Amino acid sequence: MRPEETIEAPTMGQRISCLSNTVSTGGELLRFSFWMRGDASPPPLHVHPRQEERIEVVSGSVLSISGGVRRVLGPGGTISTPPGEPHTVGPARGGAVEMIVEFRPALGFERFVERTFALDRAGHVSAKGRGSALRLATARPHEAEFFLPGVPIGLQRVILRALDRLGQRLPGARG
Repeated sequence: MRPEETIEAPTMGQRISCLSNTVSTGGELLRFSFWMRGDASPPPLHVHPRQEERIEVVSGSVLSISGGVRRVLGPGGTISTPPGEPHTVGPARGGAVEMIVEFRPALGFERFVERTFALDRAGHVSAKGRGSALRLATARPHEAEFFLPGVPIGLQRVILRALDRLGQRLPGARG
């Protein structure tokens, strides 16, 4: 993504506008505006082993789950999640939400979002962000450090890499 570029995932009801990309910050930061439709499903509870994720609510009510604590944040509310802490965010009260999201360091998260949104636009992802494990692995969550809590990260890396290699063979798959 280039700064000021906007990409959409219409099925999942999400839109991202890049504010600072990996290149412009030397890999130290990825910063974007993240809009979610009121009925959008939040990302699954997940961890980033080496990244801090920070959100600031711009509009709407956001349900944040971080470190086992549920909070509802309104405009101006912020939450920072340290590396390794399970977390997720999404609409809290059925209305659309907009947040500013930051990842430090950026790692592979920018390309992960681009690939996931491309899968959505190609019809391979449901409104809940679910789809074929082979297709979803081609978004390369392992490069973005987007892992499920409670499953050894090393095991997830191995499985996701193998599924990614297989998924690249599917019709319409891109690397």
